[in-house]
Amino acid sequence: MNQKLLKLQLIGCGLASLTLAAEWTYGNLAWNELLKALEPPVPAEFQSEELPELPERQRSLENFAEIVDRPVFIEGRRPIADTATSDATAGPDLGQIDDWALVGIYNKDRNPIALFSKRNEAKKFQKLNESQSISGWTLKQILADRVVLTQAGQEKAVALRKPRPQTKPPVPGRPPVPPRPAQPPAAMQPPPKPNEPSPPVENVENINDN
Repeated sequence: MNQKLLKLQLIGCGLASLTLAAEWTYGNLAWNELLKALEPPVPAEFQSEELPELPERQRSLENFAEIVDRPVFIEGRRPIADTATSDATAGPDLGQIDDWALVGIYNKDRNPIALFSKRNEAKKFQKLNESQSISGWTLKQILADRVVLTQAGQEKAVALRKPRPQTKPPVPGRPPVPPRPAQPPAAMQPPPKPNEPSPPVENVENINDN
């Protein structure tokens, strides 16, 4: 009995395997036929044209250097001459270090550069690398938001100046609307008086008797 049952099981497994293989083959054939039906017919005389080759545009590093030399912090983006390593070559009218404001920090050829602007002089700028000097102070370190200056063993940190918030210009032809003044609280009014009783009316007969 066990051998007959085992043979029947083997025969059943074989038939199931054949059925699955037949279904898989039929599914593949049906899928291929569907793909062929969906593909648009290509005429026999059709020949694909080769795309023209465009010459690669070489980017010049000189243009990039020119863009870096014209910082966006300056009106007109005029290039600034490099500052010498000593104050004597930089100019005698540098003044005090407090006369300068740090207005920009950027990189050029992987070297950080600090851009200073003379206070009260909108068109006077100085750009410095590390170890260069301005107003007797040597630029020791350039960080992301500040620089560190040294002079005679003293260190001074100068923070990067934040840009001013931009205000929207008024619409031409329309006067600015003044702010409405705050209304004072209403004056306290006295509560209404209760109804007073009217005086009693004397009897008319009593008046005539008198």
